[in-house]
Amino acid sequence: MVDYLILLIIPCLVALIVTPLLRQTAIKSNALDHPGKLKIHKNALPRLGGIAIAISFFFSLGVGYSFLDIGNNTDPLIGLCIGAAIIALVGIWDDIRSLNASKKFIGQIAAVFATIPFGYIIRDLNVPFVGIIDIGNILGTVLSIFWVTGIINAINLIDGMDGLAGTVAISILGALFIISLLTGQVQMALVCVVLAGAVIGFLRYNFHPATIFMGDCGSMFLGFITALVSIKILFQNPNIDASSIVPVLLFGLPIMNTVWAIVRRLRNGRSPFAPDLGHIHNRLLNLGLSQKLVVLILFFANLLSISSGLAIVFSESENIALVLCVTMLVITVTAVIIIDRISPQQDKHIYNDDIEESSKTNEILL
Repeated sequence: MVDYLILLIIPCLVALIVTPLLRQTAIKSNALDHPGKLKIHKNALPRLGGIAIAISFFFSLGVGYSFLDIGNNTDPLIGLCIGAAIIALVGIWDDIRSLNASKKFIGQIAAVFATIPFGYIIRDLNVPFVGIIDIGNILGTVLSIFWVTGIINAINLIDGMDGLAGTVAISILGALFIISLLTGQVQMALVCVVLAGAVIGFLRYNFHPATIFMGDCGSMFLGFITALVSIKILFQNPNIDASSIVPVLLFGLPIMNTVWAIVRRLRNGRSPFAPDLGHIHNRLLNLGLSQKLVVLILFFANLLSISSGLAIVFSESENIALVLCVTMLVITVTAVIIIDRISPQQDKHIYNDDIEESSKTNEILL
């Protein structure tokens, strides 16, 4: 555990050093996120913080590789790094040049495809009371693309408030680290602890009031890596026999927020891709809560969902899985209904200029 503690501290220190440098670079190059009708910040802020997370991650992963015994087969790490580099470049390009949704989606798919030759494929599903279902390589590839791109954009959508996406990512990485460590997945444990350390260091400058945003580079980078790690330790782990519902529970808050966004927009007769201020963090903010309190509330809500997923993993009981899934579903639906009623969405009409302006935000819904 001492090794993992060191590997947590190293990226944290790197991020603490690199982030202020990138903040100055972003200001000088005018890579700023300006205030707008679809944003809650009042001042223009630099948005290249994701680069600091990526630099800290890659540097510290190399350090960990040099002294941690991760086995002879390093293909999973190589594939993950290739895909992560692609998604980081796409995010940087978007943060500087503002890509449209279709180009970002193409970049996301390219990053996922780069990892498939290295084994990041969901080949089977563990369905409660049914058992293991082999879905084959073709359907598995399609499902893998859907899962990874879905999580990328779910994390991207939750990145709408100071410190929220980073805090949520740390809780997910913590759960994935626990599972990987206890089931002998050393490489994935290394990835989790290094990425968590990078995010912790970055959050020093991203908690409210933030002085820098992670941008699409950061949110997509976090979503991509956490999704890939979940494939390895939840769908391909020979040491656990957990339900395939577990990944959904571990990413409970981002997935719930994304599903709610789609349902809400369709219910209002709008495109599911249309931006708005109706996300769960926006609704809680409308109740008069501070940003720090909203982040804290959502952090504990996400921990509740994550705890249910961990309980299913280590109990390996289908009955417990069923009870926890039903319980979480009831809690989620009830919470959404209550928040929807007591905190109505403020933006009822989004005009064309708002939609164009939203391309500069950290929001893309696929």
